[in-house]
Amino acid sequence: MRKAIITAAFLGCLAPTFASAATIDFTGVGKAEVVSLGGVRTINAWAGELNWTWLSGQTAGIPDSFYTYCVDLLSNETDHQGVTVRATDEMVTATANGAQKAAWLFNTYAATIHASTSTAANAMAAGLQLAIWEVLYDNVYNLNAVPSIDNKFYATTAYTSSAAIYYGTQYLTGLTSVGNGYLSADAVWLDSDNAAFGLTGIGPGQDQITAGVPEPASILLIGTAMIGAAARRRKANASAAR
Repeated sequence: MRKAIITAAFLGCLAPTFASAATIDFTGVGKAEVVSLGGVRTINAWAGELNWTWLSGQTAGIPDSFYTYCVDLLSNETDHQGVTVRATDEMVTATANGAQKAAWLFNTYAATIHASTSTAANAMAAGLQLAIWEVLYDNVYNLNAVPSIDNKFYATTAYTSSAAIYYGTQYLTGLTSVGNGYLSADAVWLDSDNAAFGLTGIGPGQDQITAGVPEPASILLIGTAMIGAAARRRKANASAAR
């Protein structure tokens, strides 16, 4: 679902340009831990920040080097990746409002974790990644529940730290506490399709999200305020002229 037309004038100066082609280069993990996963995919994997630089098509508003969180557990990241830069509200997920929930989690917690100097920062980042995967694959949240047909994603204790489970659960609690407050959340979606970019032989790539898009409601409020202020100035000028 795309943004309403009324916001378009403000998106140009406040947010990246979307649906643009780019190539990004994987440079390593940031704050992260190894976790053990089951359900939609049984795998031991890094959970947390993935670091990248632009090889081509750098998007305005995103720095030369940036970090992401994975939103595609079924694919592996590749080095490098061809991506189309989109808004997360264009993502179709297996769960109700999964894209908005993932964006809200990222927007609410990622920057604080990234800036943290705490010894727990790696577990916090892993917990955030677990929470993001959880909202994309399950409608009921329990990160380490007993596997079932209704529990499509979960973490096991083989490698996953109890701290990562703890923080992930806290972030999911924060999400549920805002009611429908996550619905306007948006972020930048790096939609990977290596074949479309002629990058053959290295797999399809792995979708990511990163920072970028102001919430539509906030943009609309800013625009309304600007229009209102301009109207008041015109009235004041007209009165002074009379």
